[in-house]
Amino acid sequence: MKIPRWWLLVALQILTIPAFAQTVQFKFAGGTIEDGALKTLMESNISALLSEINRAGDSGTTLNFSGINISPEAKKRLSALWEYDAQFVCDKSANISKCLEDFQGFQVRSIPITMKRVSPDYNLSPHRELTISLNKYGLITGVRPAWELHEDVSRLLTSPGGGADAHKRREILKSVEELRNFYNEKNIGALNDLYSDDTLIISEINSKNGGGDKAKYKVLTKAEYLDQLSEIFRNNNLISVDFNHIAVVAHNAKPNIYGVTLHQKWQTDTYMDDGWLFLLWDFNDPEAPQIRVRTWQTEQSVDSDGILTLDDFFID
Repeated sequence: MKIPRWWLLVALQILTIPAFAQTVQFKFAGGTIEDGALKTLMESNISALLSEINRAGDSGTTLNFSGINISPEAKKRLSALWEYDAQFVCDKSANISKCLEDFQGFQVRSIPITMKRVSPDYNLSPHRELTISLNKYGLITGVRPAWELHEDVSRLLTSPGGGADAHKRREILKSVEELRNFYNEKNIGALNDLYSDDTLIISEINSKNGGGDKAKYKVLTKAEYLDQLSEIFRNNNLISVDFNHIAVVAHNAKPNIYGVTLHQKWQTDTYMDDGWLFLLWDFNDPEAPQIRVRTWQTEQSVDSDGILTLDDFFID
């Protein structure tokens, strides 16, 4: 049968009509934030951000932040993630999430996303959740894929102390999610802010051998550590840091001190290792919590002697 010419022209026009990215609407869950101008502002701002993520994710283009109330640092970090690590789209056209308060403002978690383009070393699920942080005035200050292990997150956020302890645990989770990105983005400035000026940096330099020798450690100041890290960043295209376990313990006598244990996988162009981090987190300034101790140990020494903890450090 001969196909009419007009039908071919219509079909061709249909095929060449551009696909429009899905517009996303965001609303806070009822009862989690007081109705008012700030709530409306944040809902509109998050909706605009998610819609732009869908447009750029579907088209594979760069993000356009025009009309979105987002901080320069958050814009820079999301753009770096978009260019070097991963792109994604929001799965739902309508999203409802709780408004969670933290020390800097607010958090929104559990927005479902699907990864569209990822770096070659990406080894996580294509189905993730997005977390967005905002300050007290509704400005977006952070956008990041959330911690993937829901069991770890549930355990971390189950606060035995409630109240302020729950806020601090949520802040730790946010900071740990950001910490991974700071390394992957080679963001020395953000790392400088996160570590306190007197941070104690302890790293194992050789694991125990079959003869039973003790593991040896080197101790660095914050400045020495960041200088070494800057050199690593300059000399490597690939910096891949991944955390796949987390445990949080509150100090039994100092309510503003927390110990955080993480399993870390580290990879550069020429080097790879995995081991355990211990971070001592200080919340004495709740709006700017900092890490005062960072230790790294190999799997071998942890299996033999256990990981360093809060009990191994004197805290003034």
